[in-house]
Amino acid sequence: MRIFSLAAVALSCVFSTIQGLPFKPVVKSSERKSFLPTCSLCNLAVHGIFQSFEIGLTNEDIVDNIALICISRNLYDEEICRGVATDAIPTVRYIHNNSLADPGNICGILMQEANCTFSDREKLEWSIAPSLIPKPDIVQLDSPPSDASTIKVLHLADPHWDPEYLEGSNANCGKPLCCRASSGLVATTDDEAGYWGDYRKCDMPWRTLENAVKHMSKHHSDVAYIIWTGDLVPHDIWSTTREENMLIHESLLNLIKKYFPDTPIYPTLGNHDAHPANTFATPEITDQDLGAEWLYQDAARLWTKFGLPDEVSNTVRHGGYYTTLVRPGLRMVSLNTNYCYTFNWWTLTSTKDPASILSWLTKILEDAEAALEKVHIIAHIPPGNEDCWAIYSREFERIINRFESTVVAQFYGHTHNEEFKLFYDKGNATRPINVAFIAGSMTSFTDLSPSYRVYTIDGERPDSSWRVLDYSTWMMNLTLANLRGPTHLPEWFELYQAKKEYALTDLNPNTVDSFFSRMLDNDALFQLYFKNYHKAADKIISKGCDETCRETILCRLITSNIAERERCNQIDRKIFKDSVEAVAVAL
Repeated sequence: MRIFSLAAVALSCVFSTIQGLPFKPVVKSSERKSFLPTCSLCNLAVHGIFQSFEIGLTNEDIVDNIALICISRNLYDEEICRGVATDAIPTVRYIHNNSLADPGNICGILMQEANCTFSDREKLEWSIAPSLIPKPDIVQLDSPPSDASTIKVLHLADPHWDPEYLEGSNANCGKPLCCRASSGLVATTDDEAGYWGDYRKCDMPWRTLENAVKHMSKHHSDVAYIIWTGDLVPHDIWSTTREENMLIHESLLNLIKKYFPDTPIYPTLGNHDAHPANTFATPEITDQDLGAEWLYQDAARLWTKFGLPDEVSNTVRHGGYYTTLVRPGLRMVSLNTNYCYTFNWWTLTSTKDPASILSWLTKILEDAEAALEKVHIIAHIPPGNEDCWAIYSREFERIINRFESTVVAQFYGHTHNEEFKLFYDKGNATRPINVAFIAGSMTSFTDLSPSYRVYTIDGERPDSSWRVLDYSTWMMNLTLANLRGPTHLPEWFELYQAKKEYALTDLNPNTVDSFFSRMLDNDALFQLYFKNYHKAADKIISKGCDETCRETILCRLITSNIAERERCNQIDRKIFKDSVEAVAVAL
């Protein structure tokens, strides 16, 4: 049984990583590296758990084994160890029993950033049929006249409301989520959760989210519409339920409508909005216990109740995505990019174009192009992110290339940081063609100030570009708010305006690409971006950003497919060269 003990150890840490829990084995620092979720450890876990299915162990047996090892290694307590395993094993068993995944390929997807090998990558390969309509000539759009009309758009990302947040509870509990009655005894007053929230591993209390939305309604009452890019549910991934997730979903929509009763809301789903977390089965999975139909049915019910037209229901119920016309000439497309999430068990299968979402997107963009419409895409996980499956990102990137004149902006959340992401021409790698705007989180999890964004967008007029002209990010300081206590309302303030902060003439692809190039040579400019990337979080900013940190952040900005590393390699070489030259000068 030694193989199963080893597999249980491996699976405990790999499950922790997959489900978004930090892996924290209790070993000497000199030994710690060997226990991290490496490719070999991942493969050991996968083969061990598949073997346990084959020799007839029940789900309960496997959960017991994982929980026993997880607890004995002091990874987490029994509730967390058992909860994560209990949620995961039925889905993994279904995938195994129906031969939906090659075990030798699983770690290559799960840990694609680590370049784990595949036993047979060809089994995973797929592509969608390209548009048969010739790509029109590219027309460079002029900046709108100074007196042209504009609209404002509010972007809310990752609120992560925790109904169990408790002021004064333990904010330093050692669990993946704290600030709850179940977080254990408070050792010192410094460990007490604040009234308005906490910078440690805690999500948001209702009072703070309501205060935020009330503030928005007073200071941005003129927004034309709201985009909401998912992750409404807290980070307690071991104890969520379908019923609570649905309650959170409806409660937060009610909150927005209370303060913005006449403002359209365009939502999308985040990876935490499913139960179990991250688990988005494709429509072919009809098992009521494993499928995502319950979530899509509820989303269709709520989203149409709160203002989306009934016509979106079919695609929402099918796969959690939709399109609708916002204004004459402007179309919204809401994608379910959780299908590309590498920590979604169903992404590990050989499903081609899950839920036919990218084929559908191609057809929608063909129709929009023919109707002379411009398109905004919203979703939760940005394609090209390290946790978005490379094949999906590649196919999405090809679509953006084909429809670069139609898709004029993309909006995402998920990372909790303030970011740009650039897309480049596949035929000319130096030509930027599209910008994705990634907004920081409303939650403070972890070490981040709550924030939201307001975009200024080219407005309704003949030949409007509907492009993002500028944006501002607003935030609150939790430390100050908690010091002042419940008798004083938090103060929200503008952290920065993009154009002014970075000395940009506009936010078009060429300009953002030039901004990236300037940051390569200008460390002071990069440090400004780094500060805003983390929303001026003192704890993070004070640690600084070394060469590796800088390379990582800049690489994210220019990566739309993690499998294509040449631009990142160029950054790495440039930073390394500059570092060597700096040392030589110092000597």
